[in-house]
Amino acid sequence: MTPMLSMRMIGQYDYSVREDGQRIGRIRYARERTPGIWLWHVQVHIPGPPFGSASSLDDAKQSFKAAWLAFKEKHGPTR
Repeated sequence: MTPMLSMRMIGQYDYSVREDGQRIGRIRYARERTPGIWLWHVQVHIPGPPFGSASSLDDAKQSFKAAWLAFKEKHGPTR
């Protein structure tokens, strides 16, 4: 089954791309380029919050590693 994608305007010639209400990317017209071109990108979301805080560098490294490993487990190391 083909996923249902939708676009939401976030600015003139600038769109958020969504699937089932979740932002998955962006399409925008880059008029600063000569000639102007449409640019697009896909965003990757990791499970849980993709950010955090810690009281020490070691705690921050451990939390970062746990989030990264959870992402790889869900999506596979090659994806």
